[in-house]
Amino acid sequence: MKTLWIYEMKKIWQRRMVWICLVFSIMLVLITVGGPLLGSYYVKGEKLGSNYEIFLQDKAYQKALDGRAIDDMLLSEMQEAYSNVPFEDEKYSLTEAYQKYARLYSAIYHYVRQVTGLAGVELVAWQGGAADLQRMRLMKMEKSWEELLLSDREKDYWRAAEACLKEPMVFRYAEGYSVLFSAAYTIGALVLFMVAICLSGVFPQEHGRKTDQMILCCKWGRGKLYMAKCGAGILSALGMSASLVLTAVIVALGLYGTEGYDAAFQQIYVGNSHPITVGEAVLITYLMILLVGVFMGALVMMFSEIFHSSMGALSIAIGIILLPMFFSMPEEYRLLSQLWSYLPGDFVAGWSCFSMQTVVIAGKVFLPWQVVPVLYMMLGLLFAWVTGRRFLNYQVRGR
Repeated sequence: MKTLWIYEMKKIWQRRMVWICLVFSIMLVLITVGGPLLGSYYVKGEKLGSNYEIFLQDKAYQKALDGRAIDDMLLSEMQEAYSNVPFEDEKYSLTEAYQKYARLYSAIYHYVRQVTGLAGVELVAWQGGAADLQRMRLMKMEKSWEELLLSDREKDYWRAAEACLKEPMVFRYAEGYSVLFSAAYTIGALVLFMVAICLSGVFPQEHGRKTDQMILCCKWGRGKLYMAKCGAGILSALGMSASLVLTAVIVALGLYGTEGYDAAFQQIYVGNSHPITVGEAVLITYLMILLVGVFMGALVMMFSEIFHSSMGALSIAIGIILLPMFFSMPEEYRLLSQLWSYLPGDFVAGWSCFSMQTVVIAGKVFLPWQVVPVLYMMLGLLFAWVTGRRFLNYQVRGR
């Protein structure tokens, strides 16, 4: 088994295409994560500065606010600072008033803007406080629960989750985790495409090269050979996925900083009720990307053995990946939209992984990132069984 497994691993990793895909994908990850720091920032055609300089300044401002609760005092300071901004000027962010007074509180301004829906002069004139901000956010959540057609049991669960959130929310500098969460959809898509391309030839190679008569001639060896192929494919899928995930994590935390692991998830995802931190959200998201990568490996290997064609398997796998990217299922079809969000091409996104559409079993609520791993493992075992039956029963016909 050891000899067979090493041989199958070599067959995968000695292909030039695998290394081309891996290097290309890593380069895209670097661009996705580090790209925002490149180039310059322009306002209506006028240069404000380099993106890296702006990032450093904003980081300093946000760290100055780190650890402060978004209470009445901080809201009042933000409104007073922004009262100096000439919003009638389309290039107000270039003015000295904005740079000197308002920019320090820009992170708080954007958070309050997302909750209230107000901006500019309207937000400056807003008479609400921290309690009103919390109430408005909860009203938005209640409305979103209605739109998602949540059951009464689900609504009660999320109301209890909202009660667990610390109020008023404490602001933390957490740019590294925010970038990772935003980039998860792109990185997940790269993982899916890379695994599909690199593993679509694991089983069809012998059929295409017409060496299957020699390799499959042993009466008692097919079972071990199948296990070696399957094990090599799954381990390779995990390795490919982990290489992109680790690249993203190292680069993001290296460039933007590791601070803010314990920041509230709602700081970067206002419209969500999960009582977790941004660090926990990123950890769960990237573990799900690893899971989806392995699942895609099992799926593409099954199709490759069914059709005895790497191109046929790759075409179907890419279709499955692209389907949720181009088509969405209306939320009024509750069950269908929920199952649709579990597709590999959609589940790598934060809005699907942390969707508030749950699964209720015997009165107990299970979240998507708790349900999908079990579902994928069950389907993965089914894929492995189908692939094994096809491989063990295959007979080489006369050519």
